[in-house]
Amino acid sequence: MGADLLERIREELSRGMPRAVVSAWFADAFVVSAGDQVLTLCSPTEYKRGVIEARYMPHLADAMLAISGVPYEIRLVDAPPPGKTEESGPREAQTDDTGPDRRDFVFERFVVGESNKFAYSAAQAVADSPGEAYNPLFLYGGSGLGKTHLLYAILNRVRRERPRFKTLLFSAERFTNDLVAAIQAKQTANFREQYRSADLLLVDDIQSIAGRDFSQEEFFHTFNTLYDEDKQVVLTSDRLPRDLQKIEERLRTRFEWGLTVDVKPPDFETRVAIVRSKALQLGLPLPAEVAEYIAQAITSNVRQLEGTVKKLMASRDLMSSATDLPAAQAVVADMIRESPGLNPTPQLIVSEVCAFYRLDERQITGKSRQAELVTARQTAMYLIRDMTDLSLEHIGEKVFSRDHSTVLHSIQRVEERRRDDPAYDNDIKTIAENIRGV
Repeated sequence: MGADLLERIREELSRGMPRAVVSAWFADAFVVSAGDQVLTLCSPTEYKRGVIEARYMPHLADAMLAISGVPYEIRLVDAPPPGKTEESGPREAQTDDTGPDRRDFVFERFVVGESNKFAYSAAQAVADSPGEAYNPLFLYGGSGLGKTHLLYAILNRVRRERPRFKTLLFSAERFTNDLVAAIQAKQTANFREQYRSADLLLVDDIQSIAGRDFSQEEFFHTFNTLYDEDKQVVLTSDRLPRDLQKIEERLRTRFEWGLTVDVKPPDFETRVAIVRSKALQLGLPLPAEVAEYIAQAITSNVRQLEGTVKKLMASRDLMSSATDLPAAQAVVADMIRESPGLNPTPQLIVSEVCAFYRLDERQITGKSRQAELVTARQTAMYLIRDMTDLSLEHIGEKVFSRDHSTVLHSIQRVEERRRDDPAYDNDIKTIAENIRGV
């Protein structure tokens, strides 16, 4: 009842104020009780309770009147009395828990392979010695590769082993929303105290503050305060600091002060291990040939690998299907129809490269040596090699009618250019995102 009521309250509040404001102040609140015309809400941080009490109590009363048709007294508490909670209990005060429960995002459940071993080890080092090992730790890579899992794994270990630490985990988008709401409520001093008093600050998708000058200004000073006090900062992003567009140079420089680690797409063996691990967590018996088939078919995204296993389990439970190879093939076919980039074909990759460079496919596979066509052709060869399991010989002969040595030279040329030309590197990432549909 509590969750449904709170959702209705948020909807009513959103009729009279921006949704970003409602989200900023009420996303982590929950209903303690709503009887005898008294609504008791829990808001877990003193900072937010102060703002709600100063500015939003009349709005809450109006919302309850609209919902129930009778006036309600509004009470705000920091924790529910024992036995009075209508939900499962208070949310942690020290983290942004607006998303799903992620207490199971721990190091023990992170599947380690060659693609993510370095990132995993760095995250463990930070969790074991926050503020001492690598500060800041900057994890970057594509969507669905495990960056957020590592972020929460650090948080969960530090909370377990250092319970007196003040920890904050939030998205960069949330930071901006909180800042906007604080400015509107004239509570920027409290906002700064909230964020700059953390012992461990973890920020997901830091690239989201790009182009937001005031957010960058605030985060710059927040970062400096914590860094100067040897407090640990961990950041995730979809790309290297130097490739972040519309981010101030002084911030990019600070992001590189510590350790920057790439979280890469998993190789085949790691994908198999991820599939088996997820099946084990769900209690789903999975034959080896099924695990290997899924890992072969879904190549670019850990989240989608896990989603495929969940869908296979749902098919078994709801349709009484077997968890055999034909069932897995049907599930994978559905997943790929919904998102072709899960298992990109050479044709899809060539098509996306041509769309990006505004070329015809016959031009990119033809013999012309015009500079623009050579760039597009080499880019396509590189991405096919990176996003599929095809050999150099197959790429050269079957896709481009060229020798494998030409493909190898193209890949090497692209790798060199990505290192030296940030704009081109960004083009590669954009095309890859278009292919994956992320």
